[in-house]
Amino acid sequence: MATTLINIALPVVNEIIDDVLTAVPSEAYRETFTSPDARDRLATFVLSRLPARYMTVAESGCSLELPRNCYSAEQHRQIRQLVHQGIQKVLTRPVVTTPEAFIPSTWFG
Repeated sequence: MATTLINIALPVVNEIIDDVLTAVPSEAYRETFTSPDARDRLATFVLSRLPARYMTVAESGCSLELPRNCYSAEQHRQIRQLVHQGIQKVLTRPVVTTPEAFIPSTWFG
């Protein structure tokens, strides 16, 4: 029987990101993180600072309830803190624009 390796840290991190963003009073924060790019950068920031959690699942088509308790209460607090740090990091990261000379559509006229 074939099995699939699943990263169970990502759903937990995404859930905590959602919780933090809904609790933040600033509408600007929530608007910024509706962008998939900003949201991905935030999740990447957090996940790169956590121990990975994986599980294997048989490919029998059964529904999977991802365990929210794969991290302790203390680790959940640390993830929340990382989310807050990541929000600040993403918001303060300057937007890098590509000079027009480097855009391929301008190379040939």
